[in-house]
Amino acid sequence: MSDIEDTNSHAGFDSIDHQPAYIYVPSSALGDSPEHPAKRRRSGDSKVINTQLKKASSPVFEPLLGGLESSECMNLRHELFQQAWGKTDAQIQSLLKEINEDTLAEVALFVNGTAKAQNDNRVPACFIVTGPNISSQDTLFQQLSGRLKEGIDGSVVTLRSGDATNLKAVLKQVIRDATNQKFEENELSDHIQDSRKLLNYDIEILHNFVKKHGCHKVVVAIQDSEAFETSLIMDLISLFSSWLDRIPFVILFGVATSVELFQERLPKVASRYLQGIQVYAEQTSTVIEKVFEKAVANPSASLCLGPAIISTLIERQQDHVQSVQSFVATLKYAYMCHYYGNALSVFNTPLELLSTPIKMMLPCHYEAVRTLPSFRKLAERFVATKQLDLARDARALFQDDKTLIREMEHALKARHIDVVRLLRALHVLRSSSTTPGGVIDGYVTVFEGSLQKSDALKGVLNAIKRSTPTDLIALIQRIDTAIQEGNADMELDGWAKEEHAFLTQIQDIRRTAIVMLEEAEDNGKHIRSSYDIHNKSARATVVAQRVQLSYEESTLTDEEKTYTKVIDRLIGILEEYFDLEDPQDRFMNEVWLCNTTVSLIDVFAPRPRASIEEALSTPDQYLPHLGTTQLPAVQHVTAIMYQRYLEAGGLINMADMWSSFLEQLTEADSEECDEREALMLFYRGLADLKLLGMVKQSKKKADHLAKISWQGL
Repeated sequence: MSDIEDTNSHAGFDSIDHQPAYIYVPSSALGDSPEHPAKRRRSGDSKVINTQLKKASSPVFEPLLGGLESSECMNLRHELFQQAWGKTDAQIQSLLKEINEDTLAEVALFVNGTAKAQNDNRVPACFIVTGPNISSQDTLFQQLSGRLKEGIDGSVVTLRSGDATNLKAVLKQVIRDATNQKFEENELSDHIQDSRKLLNYDIEILHNFVKKHGCHKVVVAIQDSEAFETSLIMDLISLFSSWLDRIPFVILFGVATSVELFQERLPKVASRYLQGIQVYAEQTSTVIEKVFEKAVANPSASLCLGPAIISTLIERQQDHVQSVQSFVATLKYAYMCHYYGNALSVFNTPLELLSTPIKMMLPCHYEAVRTLPSFRKLAERFVATKQLDLARDARALFQDDKTLIREMEHALKARHIDVVRLLRALHVLRSSSTTPGGVIDGYVTVFEGSLQKSDALKGVLNAIKRSTPTDLIALIQRIDTAIQEGNADMELDGWAKEEHAFLTQIQDIRRTAIVMLEEAEDNGKHIRSSYDIHNKSARATVVAQRVQLSYEESTLTDEEKTYTKVIDRLIGILEEYFDLEDPQDRFMNEVWLCNTTVSLIDVFAPRPRASIEEALSTPDQYLPHLGTTQLPAVQHVTAIMYQRYLEAGGLINMADMWSSFLEQLTEADSEECDEREALMLFYRGLADLKLLGMVKQSKKKADHLAKISWQGL
């Protein structure tokens, strides 16, 4: 498919010209208002208007809480979803435009800078290395096509392997798309040259077009070049080279592996006809990391995604190598599921608008809040303190709605502070490590509440234990810089004023390490901690023909003992700093934290076979009863055949199945059953089983069927 507009690429095409028969459709079916008196026409118009008003006024979301939710809450949930995802999607789209900016600029510079040299038949070519994720090439080449159309005086044609069956088809598409880009409304393509009509795949048409419009470039972008046949690529290169003195061709190759492997596929003759550069596009994994930082790991995000749902998304991304657009679509579905299926999502509003949903609260909302897992944990914390005032508050949470509202407001107002604290800790942790892991893994660890026991924090602390004073000073400086400057990608501003006590402590350790390093350099010594020194030595002695091992501790210098205490102090400060509360234990976290994966798994990893087996086993739950006397099990012939299929063994006798089928039909129908009609139903149900891949013709016995699958496997 080309990226030229359908209206331009199929200009002059009318489907009626190729129809074998004309189908008459009355105007009433098309919705056209007939020529009727004014009164009747006004009546019809009023009905249409009333229908449109009813559709516009009908709620988009379904009522929750057993149907007790008010229409105002339903509309508010829909508005919040539109606002939350609209803001997030705008950030993502803005980021995607900026990510490939360097690649687009480099390719555009190359295309604009190519000039035809005398006696040089080599075609200018740019090899764009996109990486193994072919699905991400669509966005890149769409952006590239739009940029080149605006920046060059010429045509841009995009080719895909699905459109390139042979050389004639490729030339047709190149000529059609290139010439249609410059046509005006009253201009028609004229394929007549010297009183002879040219064929639509004759490249002379493109030559005439270039001369007439003065095109400086004709860019042919081959998106998935490695999927093309080698002979077709070679023929295109040879043809473009022979016409290069008349048509200024430029070829863009999308390469998924490497330029070297692509060049090995081409004959040496074709390689001699190419000259150009290679450009590396942003890899999909890097793009997803940046999208995640902008849309998820962001303190301004309207909805926080929990560790379970993030782990599911990333696992699906790695297993199926999805594109960035698929990842964004999954994020949107997670947003929709939260606002569509969570009645308490109405409270996920900005703080200044929090009073609006609180005024809409109904008794069912109070009951829903009191059934939350986080509410139970809050009540348990109040009781566990063994303080009389908090114990009274715990009782009041169940009995007094005003007390419950007060705790809800307090928890929802503290939500932003909690999220910012977690994201800041994530940024400091990644800055502390010389080899920081991905932001997605760190986000999952932090929001699981398992940062204290995580391998990432243990790796940082172990590195501190083995560090020299120089390494220790550099680490403290990285932490200080991270807190002072923040993180622009995650939209975290510096928070040095809020962490004044923490910065004072680590700066004091840094000054101590600097003094110790200077003294050691003056004395010509090296300082190490006891963790980095083998301070135990084994000594073997033979007593009465028996070997005894004894351990002796090595003697540490005073400087090393002091440096070890400095290390222990810094480790204690960092452990206290990274001691974070699990966000899933916070009261009302179900409002702003989406952590359910049930809906995502059902949609993005469906199990159609289980659904089909359930429908065939219990058809009465899916199909309406045809009559009160008819049994639900015989409402559908395929369901009858499926029951007989389950009762049979590996080989199914067709005669036995037919007799059983006919007997059940006869029992269900009080009147005489037409055997010919029953046979037709029997063959129809048998065809359905074959279509579902459950049975096949047996090779051992001609009158038997063989089972292919078994229920539940």
